[in-house]
Amino acid sequence: MTFFQFCYVLLKYALFNGGDMPEADNPAQALIDHEFPTRLRPLIGPALKRAYGAADSLIVRTEFLDNPSGRYQRGDLICKAAEHEFKKLIEAGSLPFEPSWENYASPTGKHLVMRGRYSRITINQVEKPDLAPRRAVFRDNFGATNASYLFPEWNKSLKDEQNRKHIILLHGHRELTFATLGLPHPKRAKLIWGTPNLLPKASDVEDEKPDAATSVPPEEGPTHSPDPEAIENLLKLIRDQT
Repeated sequence: MTFFQFCYVLLKYALFNGGDMPEADNPAQALIDHEFPTRLRPLIGPALKRAYGAADSLIVRTEFLDNPSGRYQRGDLICKAAEHEFKKLIEAGSLPFEPSWENYASPTGKHLVMRGRYSRITINQVEKPDLAPRRAVFRDNFGATNASYLFPEWNKSLKDEQNRKHIILLHGHRELTFATLGLPHPKRAKLIWGTPNLLPKASDVEDEKPDAATSVPPEEGPTHSPDPEAIENLLKLIRDQT
């Protein structure tokens, strides 16, 4: 199914079925399965496990974070650590995405965008797996713009970028109890469609491995206690973005 076929089917269901799509022919599911296939999803759990572990270890060993005020920043540390882990997977060739660090709407920081052929994937923390993240201006930036460029090839690149759908990788807000991939509703705080929980047992996350028959190399790094290099990388990432 091509990107334009995805758009056509989505529009058809929005007009004639009130936006509800049957499981038998679900274009949102087809898009997610194409952009982030099931054979790659076993990499998600260990990466998030390492991110949560790195954030907690950093708090314990950093004096100005190991207090009630500092521990309140745990969610932000997990966010940065998760983005760092997925960027490492891309650099290792385990995930077939193009990474970039993009500004929030106001220049208060950057967030990781992973580009597939037809999508832009971001990593988000939410309280429940069936909820889309709260509306944020940086997500609105993925909408169309009226800007145009002098050279036709630049305009083509801009149009291709605007045609990419936004896929979100959601994970637990405080504890790593779930992870899911979803296509957010453009107007409501819900998903058009989302995968089942990719972490059926949070305690077994470290045992999730890619199928040996695939060409995906094994994930790198610890799944329980992160090594000092991982923590130093997280510190450097925070310093570079402040």
